Amino acid sequence: MLVLSRRVPTLVAAMALGVVTAAGTAAAGAAPSETGPAASPLPTTTTQISTLPDGDRVLVTGSGPEATTAVLGPDGRSVSSLRYAPDGHHTYVIPDSVLAAPDQFVASRYRIAALSTGSSPTVVPHYPLSTLQINGVGLDGTAADGMTFLTDVDDVNRWGLPVPLVNGVARVAVPAGHYTANTLFQSYDPTTQTAKTWVVTQLDVTVTGDGTTTLTADERSATAQVQATTPRPATNDSSFLYYDSVDANGSDSYLMSSAVGTGTTYVSPTAKPRFGGFKYQLVGWGAAGPAGTADPYRYDVMFPAADHIDANQTYKVDPSTLTTVHNTLVSDPNNPDHRGIFMAGPSSPDFLSNVVGGPVTSPGSLTEYVGAVGDGNWIREVVTDSPPYTGGFPSELILQATDPAYAGHTETWRTWGRGPLTPQAGQYQGPIHCRACADGGTVDLSLTPYQDSSPDTLGDPLGPITGHFTAYRDGNQVFSQDNTFGTELTGQAQQPGTYRFVYDQDLSQFPITQSTVSHTDITVPYTPAPDPKWTLPAVDPCYAQGTGTTPCSILPVINLDYHLATDDTNTGHGPLAALDLQVGHQSYNGAGATAAATGATVSVSYDKGVTWTAASVVPAGANHFVALWKNGAKGSTPWLKVTATDTLGGSITQTVANAYTIG
Repeated sequence: MLVLSRRVPTLVAAMALGVVTAAGTAAAGAAPSETGPAASPLPTTTTQISTLPDGDRVLVTGSGPEATTAVLGPDGRSVSSLRYAPDGHHTYVIPDSVLAAPDQFVASRYRIAALSTGSSPTVVPHYPLSTLQINGVGLDGTAADGMTFLTDVDDVNRWGLPVPLVNGVARVAVPAGHYTANTLFQSYDPTTQTAKTWVVTQLDVTVTGDGTTTLTADERSATAQVQATTPRPATNDSSFLYYDSVDANGSDSYLMSSAVGTGTTYVSPTAKPRFGGFKYQLVGWGAAGPAGTADPYRYDVMFPAADHIDANQTYKVDPSTLTTVHNTLVSDPNNPDHRGIFMAGPSSPDFLSNVVGGPVTSPGSLTEYVGAVGDGNWIREVVTDSPPYTGGFPSELILQATDPAYAGHTETWRTWGRGPLTPQAGQYQGPIHCRACADGGTVDLSLTPYQDSSPDTLGDPLGPITGHFTAYRDGNQVFSQDNTFGTELTGQAQQPGTYRFVYDQDLSQFPITQSTVSHTDITVPYTPAPDPKWTLPAVDPCYAQGTGTTPCSILPVINLDYHLATDDTNTGHGPLAALDLQVGHQSYNGAGATAAATGATVSVSYDKGVTWTAASVVPAGANHFVALWKNGAKGSTPWLKVTATDTLGGSITQTVANAYTIG
């Protein structure tokens, strides 16, 4: 997350990297002249954090269809929670610890603005209201506290609040009509942060227009334990249950529970509803192999949806349907505890993704067996360097894969954290906001703050990143501001021209010793009549498009993909260093420029950028270059400077401090 304070690197670093100091910085958001085009910072694409009343934090990465969420405790651990989206305007996130104490619940304090899309009254007083009394009955047959989530299946917009049952009862005024009610009862252990949950689902609830309608939610009816069996021994550590109700207008309201740890969940069997639509799905189930296994493994699978809830909730994982993903975690040498975090969560066009996870050994490996159904898949996020918890919220560099984890019955490989970590335009395989796109006279220019050796990695900082972004049109400065990844320019001349943007970034406040500071200088040609192959796919959002309907065009920004010959701590050994450099272009699901690279250079510095030595660079196939240079003293962390050009006239110059370590 970008913070408002700005920390300028040391003087020699600032000089060598071209970091703009306070004296040379234009006023935030100001164009350098009164006649320049309008310019403003792009909306943040980094993690937005909402702190809940209980101290837990909701992390929202991205927005729209690309958004993912995670709920973390004060110590950074994943916690179990429930997400309730009663309509198209409101989303609530409620941790299990709060669900277990409904007498302390205030709905407005758990509504997450970053997941909500505008304000809409929960009950519009244009039709009569009726009284609904909900009685909670516990396992012992006496009154029990819980939380009820109602959906008006005549019109989901007519009700949108969670209903706490305090002392076993709740009375609410709702429009008469037909409802679905999901009532959760919980037994929560604060020491282990795990819960036993009983979910009572009642369909075809009819609230009459006269008197009081009484609904009894009996915890004893939740008799079916949700569980799964796996081909190899594994212990369940996460589960995601999805309840979706559809009203007469086709609008939906959904509830998704995300359980972390070894807690258990029981659900109540139901038949298909007579009113409205209903979907129930074990949309995610995760399990880890035995602790201490030489080759660690885990399962992340999902199962088909149904329009009812079966009495048998034991699922079987079919090994013939799984993708085997071989994950390798590369860590900074400054990771004495060898601690990383691996997070995963189901994704679907029906709901925003939610990830949970836990610690893994880093550097290290993890085999993941992934299963998916329909248009579902899995989101993965990794922290390769997670510092020991010492109080306060941890600062971490999150890496997210945008390629689908599930690819059928096959094997795939992915390396996380292979450096250097550098700002790039990216080559993405999943829905994501375009970094640099144009729509008529509106042009967006931005970068992902860091990318590892996989060009589809989305780097998302959780902590004190600082930087400066400057943009030019045909040599004239049009934007300059601290602590933003990019700008949106409006009223741009509809004639061929050139944009240049310069991004300086400082990651030195994170627990890393490599890739700490970078300077990126990019030139990209612009044409008002772009190649049709540059058209942004419809699944990828574009800020420049605004409310228009014309697809955005992907600007041909050069993307560098570094492959250094280093070990699992980004450490190089021997007298020579080697870099396989791939020069490509920003792309989204295969769309984007494919212009050939015309050249590349690589230089190395062992004195923090004061002097540079050119590496030997030779072409190694289309858009590939291999660079060789002599390693310096053991324990040193060289700086690298890379340049590349293409046939369109585009160019990039990138300098990264402490790119790797010499062992």
